[in-house]
Amino acid sequence: MRTATRGAAALISLGVLLSQAPLARAYEFDPAYRAADAKPLRAPAVVGPSAPAAEPAEPSEASEPAEPSEPVDAPTAAPVADDGAAAEPPVARSWSELVKQVTQTSPNNLKLRATAAEQSKQVMRCFTLETENYCLGLGFVDKVPTGAQISSTVVEPDVARDDLRAGVSAEQDIATGALSPAAFVAERASMSKAERTNAELEEMQTAWDGRDKARALRLLDAEGNPPAGESAAPDAETAGRADSAAPGGSDSAATDGSDSAAPGESDSAAPGGSATTAPTSQAGRTDVPVPGAGETVAPSAGHTVAPKPGDPSTKPSPPPLKPPVVVKPKPVSNYIMKGYQTSQERGYWCGPATFQSIDWADDKQKDTQASWAKDLGVTTSGTAISAMVKQTNLKTNWDLAAGTYIVQNVSHWTPAKFLQVHQNHLGDGAPAPVIEHVQLLKRYFPYLAFNHSGHYQVGRGYNKKAGTIGIFEVFNERRFNSRGNDTDGPRNIPATAMFNATLANQFKNIGL
Repeated sequence: MRTATRGAAALISLGVLLSQAPLARAYEFDPAYRAADAKPLRAPAVVGPSAPAAEPAEPSEASEPAEPSEPVDAPTAAPVADDGAAAEPPVARSWSELVKQVTQTSPNNLKLRATAAEQSKQVMRCFTLETENYCLGLGFVDKVPTGAQISSTVVEPDVARDDLRAGVSAEQDIATGALSPAAFVAERASMSKAERTNAELEEMQTAWDGRDKARALRLLDAEGNPPAGESAAPDAETAGRADSAAPGGSDSAATDGSDSAAPGESDSAAPGGSATTAPTSQAGRTDVPVPGAGETVAPSAGHTVAPKPGDPSTKPSPPPLKPPVVVKPKPVSNYIMKGYQTSQERGYWCGPATFQSIDWADDKQKDTQASWAKDLGVTTSGTAISAMVKQTNLKTNWDLAAGTYIVQNVSHWTPAKFLQVHQNHLGDGAPAPVIEHVQLLKRYFPYLAFNHSGHYQVGRGYNKKAGTIGIFEVFNERRFNSRGNDTDGPRNIPATAMFNATLANQFKNIGL
């Protein structure tokens, strides 16, 4: 946990063998998820998983998953009908301008006496932060959503129908603790205008600080590569910090005893400090370079930015940049945070459990889930992803490795970009975890016995050769249902399944 001096506000056993063939459909990218205006993009050849073992051990790389035999034929949610082009928000070129826009557009309680669909459009408003668009609750978006698209987020998906289409049968069980869009809107609408405005400004503070990272992510192409004609600058935000180790360290170098890396996690060591200097410290680890010739970018500096309300932070500036060094390719596989997995103690505490793991790996101090539930503002409805991101920036040092953590919407991404961004974030000299925000459904996570709800997991590794993303699953079904499976612990999930599970969540976002 970051100390107060930094200004932190206290703020399944396996029935899967019988259902593996239909479940394989979940591991192929489902184009029906993509927005209607998006261009067709090639999905990567990602393979499905081998049958999971009874214990939550991670699968060996030697036994690579089998190729999926059937294409996906049913999305979790039907494509949203467009109600016309969304109006572009006015551009805020300074924090003070953004504060004014948020304050002036925050609805009063009278306006919020409406249907949930109408409330959602008033609560989940969008703003332009210099060049980047951010929508409250949704995070940074590549394209501003229409009113109909925003309203659709509060409509409960028909999971049983979509399971039937995918050839999967699973009962619905307890919610695990990620706040749904409907609950998010209801919570904001129930606040007084002053409370709601303050909550909105807190969320926008994090967005403003991370706008450069959002821009870098947006500029990556469908394969997760930087724009043509520009040379990539790996580890841009860690350039000149080759001698600084990332919090929690990397597992790829572990070799002995019980502390050795799990199978499939040690095929290459993370390149310590192999970075090319880039004249920006906020872009984050996205392999996006400095703007090339002829490209104009709205400046992040050069104008007076008023101190943010309630922000006494004395967070240190990044160290001075060092001369460029030879760029080394990122490893094919890398995992971090070995030994720091946790298991949620209450049915709706996936947020506190995920954050407990992330913070524990950062400072080697295991604070209680109850304390994190308080800091995260958890209710029985769950935890907001904006709170997860905010506390990561305030209470850990992971943002010093990865740049300011942000809420990033992935609805216009591809499976290839999704996996590449994970490699960028977890495979450089200063790797950092990803806050995975999925819909915990059996068709994507076959170790489950039941379907659940929106859910948080720790993204802590990847394997490009196998096409998988490594996670810590913090939810143990059997703890809450005697008919459930033992599900918590380290898992390797096909990247396409992780991507589809993220899109199945009505927020369609992650924290990184």
